[in-house]
Parts: sequence; C-alpha cells; structure tokens
Amino acid sequence: MNEEELRQAIDLLGQAGMEVKLCDTPVPRSSISVKCGLPTMPGDSEGDDYIMLPKSLVGKYPEIFVPAVGDSMTGANFEEGDLLRVQLGVTCHDGDNVLAWIDGSCTVKTYFQDDEGLMWLVPQNEAYDAILITGEYDVKILGRVVGVEKRSPRASFRDCQKYVKRAKTKMKMAQLLSPEQVDNVIRNIGPEVKHARQWYAVYRAMADHEQAVEGSIATFCERVAQILPYHGHLPTARELQRMAVQSFSKPVAMWSSANAPVSGVRFMDYLRIAKRTASLLTGEQTRLPF
Repeated sequence: MNEEELRQAIDLLGQAGMEVKLCDTPVPRSSISVKCGLPTMPGDSEGDDYIMLPKSLVGKYPEIFVPAVGDSMTGANFEEGDLLRVQLGVTCHDGDNVLAWIDGSCTVKTYFQDDEGLMWLVPQNEAYDAILITGEYDVKILGRVVGVEKRSPRASFRDCQKYVKRAKTKMKMAQLLSPEQVDNVIRNIGPEVKHARQWYAVYRAMADHEQAVEGSIATFCERVAQILPYHGHLPTARELQRMAVQSFSKPVAMWSSANAPVSGVRFMDYLRIAKRTASLLTGEQTRLPF
C-alpha cells in the first residue's frame, strides 16, 4: 500500500466514525516468552522484532511487547499467544499486572501488598498459588502490563460456508415471492411504522432482498400508497432519500449506530423494522442484536 492508498484508507475509516491513529512508532517485541503460570527460565533470544504503535500511545517510559504462555492469568484476560505490552521502570501499585523477575525466571502476575505489609505476586486463576515475595528470592518488578494485543481471531471455513448457504437460501426464497406476497409484507409491516421516514427501513430491507420495485424509492412510495392509502404516515421519495446516507446507504447488515442518520432508540426502531421486514420476506424469524 502506497502513501496515497494509506491516506484514502484513513479517510474512509474516519468517515465511518472510527478514530484512526497511524502506527509510526516502533516498540520492541521480545523473542522471550513470559510465563502466565509458574515462573520459567527465559529462552535464548535470537534478536528482537518491533511492533509499530501511534506515537500518542507511547508514553515517556520505555515499552516492550512480550509473548504470553500458560493460563495463570486467564482471569485478567491474558491468554497464551497474546502479546503483553509492558511499560518498563514504572512504579507499580496494588492491582497492577506486572512483569516480574524471580531468581532468573520471569512471570506475569498481579502485584498486591496485604494489610501486614507483605508483598505478593498473585495469579488470576484458582489453580495456582500466590507467591510471597521474601528475602530468599531475588525479585525485581520490571514493569507494568498496560495493554494486550490479542491473537488474531479467525472464523472457520465451515462456519463461513454455513452462513453463506443460509443467506443464499433466504435470498432465493425472497426472489420467489409474487407481487401479491410482497404487497402482503407491506400490509403486515405497516402497523409497525410510526412515522413516514421509518418506511426507509422497509425499503432498504426489500432492496437487500431484491424486492423493492426496480430499486426505485419513488416507485416504492407509490406502491405503499396504493396498498395502504389510509396509513397515517405515508412515505415520500424526498423524505426517504434523506435517510439513504452514511451506513443507511448500505445493506442492513452493515448499519452502524456510530455512523447513521439517527441514533439511540430511533436507530434501534429502524433496525427492528428492517429486520422484521426481512423475516416477513423470507418467512424466517430474524434474531435482533439486542
């Protein structure tokens, strides 16, 4: 990706309501794993790598990424394979998750000082015991965990096939609807439309299923007026076209409350009507995301 493509990508993400920071500051990634379990000896390092972060996220203290292994900190949402972002040389307090050095071994635990003044390194998994820091250990608190880079999640190919097959089946079912059946969908959804602009949610769901008349908002409005002439909130093309902006200009599956012409309860009403229309078109109850 060249500089111009990068700038365009950042602009598009910003338009979608996402805060974007350019990762332009290198933070070392250690090749030594730290045990989220019992302390272990670090392996031989063959050289460190770097991870780029936005400069505004890197403070005055040096930082390093270290890979986590083990399961003693699952209660803190640290899992094997995660990269732990550690701020080195900072003062740590009760409840901080810290990178500690114990007799030449390293581990990640939660720092805690009890009411007797004793200092502990505490796991976040009941299968492990807390470690009391005493004079018999050579212990150094190297730094504080300030962030976690989770392993990249991936969906299974089989799941993708299943969902695509279901979507294709629903689309095929919708394509088989007769004009009379589509008219019945409009009649059934009509009572749920409480003001004229909400008909846009019906139109968008029908367009997604290729049931809006030739994709024309004006023709759709005429059709609603013919089917429900006494509906108290008939749509107009001008009002519905005003709603076809931001995420609402996209299929319903891509609607986002962070980038829509309405927000809050009103957004949820539009989404509910769109989902309900889709379920009427396909004959399948569609689960709402709330």
